[in-house]
Amino acid sequence: MQEKELENAPLRFGTNLGMILELHDMYQEDPDSVSEEMRTLFESIGSGKSGAAVSNMDQDKVKGLLRLLDNIRLFGHLKSDIYPVYRPDVKNIPSLDFEDYGLSEDDLKQMPASLVSSHLGDHYDNAYEAMTQLYELYTGPLAYEYMHINDTEERQWLKETIEQQSPVSLSDDEKKHLFRTLAKVEGFEKYLHKNFVGAKRFSIEGVDSLVPMLDHLLAMLADAGIPNLQIGMAHRGRLNVLTHILEKPYEMMISEFMHTDPMKFLPEDGSLEITQGWARDVKYHLGGAKTRNDKGLEQRISLANNPSHLEVVGPVVLGKTRAQQESTDHTGLPEQDYNQAIAAIIHGDAAFPGQGIVYESLNLGKLDGYTTGGSLHIIANNRIGFTTEETDARSTVYASDAALGFDLPVLHVNSDKPEHVLRSIEIALKYRQKFNKDIVIDLVGYRRYGHNEMDEPTTTNPMLYKEIKERATIDELYGSELVEQEIITEDEKKQVIQSVLDKMREAHDKIDKSDTNVDGKLNTPEAVLRGHENAVDEIGYARLKDINETLFNYPDDFTVFKKLSNVLDRRKKPFEDENALVDWAHAEALAFATINQDGTPIRLTGQDSERGTFAQRHVVLHDPDTGEEFIPLHEVHDVNATFDVHNSPLSEAAVVGFDYGYNVENKEALAIWEAQYGDFSNMAQVFFDNFLSAGNAKWGEQSGMTLFLPHGSEGQGAEHSSARLERYLQLAAENNMTVANLSSSSNYFHLLRRQAKYLGTESMKPLVLMTPKSLLRNQLVSEPVSAFLEGGFREVIIPEYKKTKVRKVLVASGKMAVDLMNAQKETPDDSILLIRLEQIYPFPSEDIQNLFNDIKNLEEVRFVQEEPKNQGAYHFVLPHLLDIVPEKTEFNYIGRIRRASTAEGDGESYKIIQQNIIDNALKS
Repeated sequence: MQEKELENAPLRFGTNLGMILELHDMYQEDPDSVSEEMRTLFESIGSGKSGAAVSNMDQDKVKGLLRLLDNIRLFGHLKSDIYPVYRPDVKNIPSLDFEDYGLSEDDLKQMPASLVSSHLGDHYDNAYEAMTQLYELYTGPLAYEYMHINDTEERQWLKETIEQQSPVSLSDDEKKHLFRTLAKVEGFEKYLHKNFVGAKRFSIEGVDSLVPMLDHLLAMLADAGIPNLQIGMAHRGRLNVLTHILEKPYEMMISEFMHTDPMKFLPEDGSLEITQGWARDVKYHLGGAKTRNDKGLEQRISLANNPSHLEVVGPVVLGKTRAQQESTDHTGLPEQDYNQAIAAIIHGDAAFPGQGIVYESLNLGKLDGYTTGGSLHIIANNRIGFTTEETDARSTVYASDAALGFDLPVLHVNSDKPEHVLRSIEIALKYRQKFNKDIVIDLVGYRRYGHNEMDEPTTTNPMLYKEIKERATIDELYGSELVEQEIITEDEKKQVIQSVLDKMREAHDKIDKSDTNVDGKLNTPEAVLRGHENAVDEIGYARLKDINETLFNYPDDFTVFKKLSNVLDRRKKPFEDENALVDWAHAEALAFATINQDGTPIRLTGQDSERGTFAQRHVVLHDPDTGEEFIPLHEVHDVNATFDVHNSPLSEAAVVGFDYGYNVENKEALAIWEAQYGDFSNMAQVFFDNFLSAGNAKWGEQSGMTLFLPHGSEGQGAEHSSARLERYLQLAAENNMTVANLSSSSNYFHLLRRQAKYLGTESMKPLVLMTPKSLLRNQLVSEPVSAFLEGGFREVIIPEYKKTKVRKVLVASGKMAVDLMNAQKETPDDSILLIRLEQIYPFPSEDIQNLFNDIKNLEEVRFVQEEPKNQGAYHFVLPHLLDIVPEKTEFNYIGRIRRASTAEGDGESYKIIQQNIIDNALKS
């Protein structure tokens, strides 16, 4: 470009000339390396006719146009037609009127359309036409937020995709199909509302177009060859999604309202999988899975079970999706295929900004250990949370604004414009497939009735519900549009709407009202009660030795950090010297290797899991010179299962939910979540209360997830001491989990192997393990190789004793037991027998009772713990021990008094109190 041409350019660059020349050089090398505005400018000046036209323009008018265009793209959504009712008053919106930018219609008509956008130049005669189209596009029923995205490629792709799309229009047949779908959605709700007055169903009315959106998504997934769709949603609209996406028969749904047996109407072809637990749950929490073949590809659609804790199902669904994407039947790391499954998570508008779990889940989107290659987030926006309106529910303009911080695009769409709703999911899927990132659709509608159908919403939200009551339902609205377009007649519209009600009445009539399905006993299944056997587990010495040697097979070009190398080399000694001991982390590595050899994949996550919070594990090694990583467990021979470990983000709730979902979907995998400190699990309590402990009883949803929760007082204060053992024991019933607090490295080895053995069986259940801190390297916990070669898990460890001499039995677990063992070594006393309670639930009553019966002169049983009396295991074990302690035998508690805090905050105080407990426990 010559300097004269630049001087005649529409912008008088002045002092910016040097920068423009530099930009032009970049443009000549790569046109995409400069902004679209600069590219348009250089193209115009370099061409003939349009260049002359541009060069003759007033520079201020061109600047004004460019500012206007930026604002249309940036703020058009604030003026968009995305609200079916009750439009909010958004203040201080930048003007999008061209006259406010110093422009007239004639000015714009003198400018080329390419100045508006290079990809619109061939479609419009001038800038006025192109700008008008752009304005209508960005302020229509489908609005866009994407200009905040940092990545230029993404932003440019979105701009071109949005601005080059054809007008929203369906064929007549497609419109008829959409109308029939909406009629089914609305008719289903109307029928239930009329026939089951006041029954809770949390209807979808107001965001009805969610169902055709999901149906359209299935068709697009089929075209893309994606066979699995994982859906997560709260209760609003769940019954409709179950009925019309998972195709749960009307008879089954109506049976649930009538308290008859819905399973009598389960399709016999096996295409619909519905599980229910013996305790059952309300119908709007239940999920299911459906195999459909109507879109040209066999597809499995799963709707996750979800409690009333709204958004907590989000990370569960992400974990289920990841499990479907991974192949784990080989050594090394899993192989992941994003096109095996996709997650669609449906959020509430009050919950999306209000629940921290949403933010935690969004943060997982691009992390190696948790990414699913992009998820579709759909906000079913009914503009109210219970009775709380938007102005009291959030500090942002939109419910979706939390997503902006993660550089995600947001599409806002009017739910009563169903054709635009379908366009929104098309763009969303294209973006996911292109960039493998999450995207958010804000489906803006309303809620026709109260929070549930017994509420009268007008009492608390009169202005909102005044508009809603005047609003026709979507089947009437869209049906009338098709009548006006002469696609269907008024009679045809009425017939379609009535046919849905007729089908539901037909289904209703098939149900025998007297065939009630009310169970007053709710008995636990025998398979669940059987639990886990502690079978002899023979591990050959040669096998363990070979495993141990392969853990030191470092690549020739890999250097282990010297200090760490010295630590790891100690793990060779137990196989060289029979007196050398295997510590906790070494036992764990051997267990992981044998579990992998047995064909079970392992996934381990936690905030410091690669190294271990206490620098004990080191399953991932780092070359200090190159930074390269190496995982020794991947070198183990004869393995056809993966070992995968990830340092998690600083999140507890979302990562626990993710790994729970992973295990629910891949029941053959040993999924482990490790807390940095045990009490950090407090942040994920909802998953333990509602999923881990109760999922099987409520939903028939089995999990074998394992929790590693570092536990034990070492004088480090309340927040680094207790894993809240008592909370898990309070949840323990019906053989729903194993809760253990170990004091033996070989027992840890055998317990992990037992847990893996039952994965994928009817007896699978979660394992909650109080893992040690100071005991990790304690010689009393460490054991020789011989302890690992035969035997199995010991629920209670009873040392050799002289039954004629024992007068007192101490029962203790974990660190307390080891502290007592250490004290007994210094002052042996045959009259006091210490037994170590390794498995607290299920409580090993029989083994302990046999011991008590064997001791003829038993005078006293003492339960000893380091936790305060109102915490720890004491209140759980008390009734069990009182049932089996012999008559006339005294029972006493030895430990800390009741405390509000879990532990002392001063190390010296801790030592004094702990020593007093030990002294009192060992008193003759």
